[in-house]
Parts: sequence; C-alpha cells; structure tokens
Amino acid sequence: MEESRFQNICKELKEYEGIEEIFLLDNDGNILYKSENFELSDDEAKKLLTAWKEKEPALTFQNYRFAILKNDQIQLAAKNIANGRGNIVGSITKEGDYLVAHTREEGMILLEWSILINKVAWK
Repeated sequence: MEESRFQNICKELKEYEGIEEIFLLDNDGNILYKSENFELSDDEAKKLLTAWKEKEPALTFQNYRFAILKNDQIQLAAKNIANGRGNIVGSITKEGDYLVAHTREEGMILLEWSILINKVAWK
C-alpha cells in the first residue's frame, strides 16, 4: 500500500471516537507505516501477525494480553478483558498488507470496529 493511501485511511478512521494507534504490516509482519509515533517494536509486530495467522487464542500489544475473539484470514478482532485496554482490530487490505488498529472502549463495540476497519481496508 502506498503511504498516501495509508494516511487517507488514518484520516478517515480518526474521525471515529475511540481510535488510538493505526499501523500497517506487510505479509512478514514488518511495520510499513504507523499513524503516529507510538511504542511498537518490529518483534512485537511480527508476533502479533503470527498470532493472527496461526489462529492463536491471544496476542500481546504494548505488554497487554488481548483475547482473540474473531480470527480468520481476512479479519482479526481481539479484546483486552482484564485491564480495560480496549481492542485490536485488523483487516487484510486489497493490496495484501495487514491494517491494524487499537481502539478504546468507546464509540463502538468490538464487532462494529471490526466491520469498519474491514470496510476501510477494502475501499
């Protein structure tokens, strides 16, 4: 995905209350772009994508565990149940990259966030 398209996606998603960080990973889990400067190491990004692709029961983001509630080839939806750290939602893009966002527990419920990120990724 080109950086300008990623920036447009970020702009569209940031219009919704509750969006935190947004990032794009390639098929190997390398960080292509981030919406802003936030803590996300290459190793953490690769582990997150591995958890998605290998249908693991949970993933780790910013040292918090997120239970994966929806996990298929196209979409990811995970929730931090114990600490109230929000959700991780993701969608593969039409270019084959992985668009991922961290959301707070406001604005929409997890399923709505998941649908929204998929819709934006395939626009």
